[in-house]
Amino acid sequence: MNELITSEQGTLEYSKKLNSELLQPNQISQGLYKCSPLAKQLLAYVIADLKIMKWSNLNIETYETTFKTSDFVKALGKSRIGSKQKDLIKSALVELQKSYIAIDTGKKFETFSWVTHAVFSDVDHKINIEINHHLGQALVEYKHGFTTLQLIELGRLQSFYAMRYYEIALSWIGKKGKEGNKKGCWYFEYTVDELRKTFQLGDNEYSGRMTNFITKVVKNPLDEVNEKTNLTVSFDKIKDGKNVVGFRFNCSEKATSVQISKDTDKQQLDEIKVINEEQAELAYFKNRYPEEFAEALKIARQQNELPFGDSFEIAYEADAVEILKKQGLK
Repeated sequence: MNELITSEQGTLEYSKKLNSELLQPNQISQGLYKCSPLAKQLLAYVIADLKIMKWSNLNIETYETTFKTSDFVKALGKSRIGSKQKDLIKSALVELQKSYIAIDTGKKFETFSWVTHAVFSDVDHKINIEINHHLGQALVEYKHGFTTLQLIELGRLQSFYAMRYYEIALSWIGKKGKEGNKKGCWYFEYTVDELRKTFQLGDNEYSGRMTNFITKVVKNPLDEVNEKTNLTVSFDKIKDGKNVVGFRFNCSEKATSVQISKDTDKQQLDEIKVINEEQAELAYFKNRYPEEFAEALKIARQQNELPFGDSFEIAYEADAVEILKKQGLK
């Protein structure tokens, strides 16, 4: 028997997870906003754990999540929190209710406040955060372009700019090895003005010598990303004459160490490489196009009646990837 959950908003009629994995829409990753590093970490955690909830006393669905403070700090790879850290979290919650994100797709410009209601309970050590209803609806509508964020890597970063570069770089990972990029590499470009808008820099912030802007807003944050995460991001200046007008950010993932025994021969190594590449491609399509992948998987099952049923699920999934490729998705 399901536990009956009640609150000031009535009885909980249903609750469903917005995403099945730690995904963040690329529109959020590339959005125009600014906040403290702790507020950014809270946002990433909330979006990853967001639930669509329907309460009996409300006519609309809410977009919220409730979690233990200990779960939050563990997800970010941090140790247990004390009273000072609790005060910082409370300040971050206040900050999120005052701040906003702007999303500019080129066709439409929208602004959303982040949070409409937040509760920090010292009794059961839980945090409840309800995000703006319109933002919640937008997250549901963002069907294309999701990126898996590694929260523990985000937790290692101290600079807000480093966190933004980390999520922006990952939001472009779908271009890895494609459209002229070398295998395992991808890039993205921003003009100086676009960076200022993306990071919501004030008119007087780093408005003097370009060398200061490059050091504080580009080089130092990227050094932190390269040191503390699995990404390597370098940059090239884009110039108009002698003036720096933008940057090209060159990205790659650091190679993970592979344990190889002395008995592993060349053929086995080649097989391992192929399997890893296929698994990475499968994960990419499942995360980036969840609805399209589910439909392609149905088609693959209908087209190929394989023996032993679900024992050959990986074969169906491989066929689903090929179907999506033929549809032009990449």
